[in-house]
Amino acid sequence: MRRKRLLFALASILILFIAGAFGLGDMRSLGSNANTAFSIGKYNVSDREFEAFLQNNKALATSYFKRTYNADYGKSFWTSSFNGENPLAYAKQKALDELTKVKIEQIIMKENGIVSDISYEAFLKRYEQENKDRAKKLANKQPIYGPQKYGLAEYYSYYHSMNVQKLIDKWTKEAQRTLSDGELKSYYDKVKEPYFHKGYAFDYEKISLQNEAGEQEQLIKIRQVSTEKNIPVDEAAAFLGEEVTTEHLTLNLDETSKEDTQSQNLYLQFLDFSTGELSEIEQSDNEWFMYRLVLKRDKGLEKYEEVKSAVIQLYVQERLEAEVGKRLKESKVQLNKEVFHNITIKT
Repeated sequence: MRRKRLLFALASILILFIAGAFGLGDMRSLGSNANTAFSIGKYNVSDREFEAFLQNNKALATSYFKRTYNADYGKSFWTSSFNGENPLAYAKQKALDELTKVKIEQIIMKENGIVSDISYEAFLKRYEQENKDRAKKLANKQPIYGPQKYGLAEYYSYYHSMNVQKLIDKWTKEAQRTLSDGELKSYYDKVKEPYFHKGYAFDYEKISLQNEAGEQEQLIKIRQVSTEKNIPVDEAAAFLGEEVTTEHLTLNLDETSKEDTQSQNLYLQFLDFSTGELSEIEQSDNEWFMYRLVLKRDKGLEKYEEVKSAVIQLYVQERLEAEVGKRLKESKVQLNKEVFHNITIKT
């Protein structure tokens, strides 16, 4: 299969902003804050920011309790208990987990000099200035890229992703200076199968009958006889007094467009097939058909020398993921119980 894209997706960030939340709060160092929901080490996290994450977990919580306990959403839903589980407490824990991860990611950015101020006020000033600049360019008939005006959530997501990339770029340059070819080749050997395998090409047959009354049943019988007697499909068809049309085809995703979802789905199907295996029977406008895998051809691996830069980037992304995971385990998260307890979901 084609190489997986080497993207480090900070999913917890996107959960908040894809959903369109606007209530980001402050994150100040040290000091007490009456609006602090919880703290991570010396950093305080505001109730407004936590509320935004909590609102985004509303649908997740209602879906979970419906699926698990067949609980319907109503006025008393958030205060009810289902087999000892409370929906509000469930949603709060999910939001807390997500927001803790987000804040750790932001702290790493600051420590590495990517941003000097990770407070909401600093971001808001940048956001307002960005839209002013865009409005000025539009008035002067100058070209702009992206939307004419950013929404708050949209710009936060964009701004944060740019900072992530800046961190990746910084660490990549460091890795290029400090890592030897031996170290990189060792890492390449570790990740080459999932990331640098070129995939497969398939030789297969499309076996069909005209879309007429009773032909589906006949093709089912042909498939059954071929499987049970372990004989070719055309012999099974002849045994039943039928004649099938067989097309000999090749599937290579390098030769198809990204928009060709039919080829992509067939590729995924063939990955799990054994040579000679028959697919289920399908129908098009004028025929019933099935596929038979004839040959699976391994296209091999991309050479280390050809993907060295991608290996370094992947190494850096894994390093970042590991650092976030390490800090999640080690960071001290302390709730401001008085504030945290009073935060609820807006209905």
